[in-house]
Amino acid sequence: MTFDPAERSLREKLAETAMRAYRRGLVAGTGGNVSARIPGRNEVLITPTGVSLELTTAENIVKTDLYAAPADPNFPHKPSKETGFHCAVYRVRPEVNAIVHVHPPYATAFSHRFQDLPLVTVGASVGLRKVPCIEVALSGSAELRSFVEEVFSRDRSLKAILMRGHGIIGTGADLVAAYDVADLVEGTAKIAHLVVGLGIPVDEAVEVAFRPIPE
Repeated sequence: MTFDPAERSLREKLAETAMRAYRRGLVAGTGGNVSARIPGRNEVLITPTGVSLELTTAENIVKTDLYAAPADPNFPHKPSKETGFHCAVYRVRPEVNAIVHVHPPYATAFSHRFQDLPLVTVGASVGLRKVPCIEVALSGSAELRSFVEEVFSRDRSLKAILMRGHGIIGTGADLVAAYDVADLVEGTAKIAHLVVGLGIPVDEAVEVAFRPIPE
């Protein structure tokens, strides 16, 4: 397939990011999806449905408009069923150019508390500030899209959210930034799990982590 140089480069970066997420253990099977806004266009590139992120290639990535409609209905792959919420975030947050949605084990486990992720490290308190949790909804549903759109619209400082019983969404100005946010969320959740295991009250650990942050 032929793509212009800018799109080809973005496709290659997106495929690399998807494979990194899989190999890092942030997702398993055919779950998760990664997308990027094409600079200067009202178009989005997203991983295909039913294909493991490990098997993402520049050629099987799907292009859609900002309302999740495929650019080429005859393209051999279909966009992720979660394309709707990716596009919703791009519409309400113009500074976001990449999204990583994965199902990392520690963060997903914490999502069942239906509370903000405990930011128990100084790095997380600075880099994330807050990671709220949205209610559970069927994958690919209008309800889930609405939950995602609402939370990212309400707090424009958010970089990431937990999705109850589902996974996480990390956003960024580019694919590297979005991946790093998703990875930081999972790393923070793992440390929070260890804090709990050591018998340290989570609220105390969060308070300590936020002490260096100016009011």
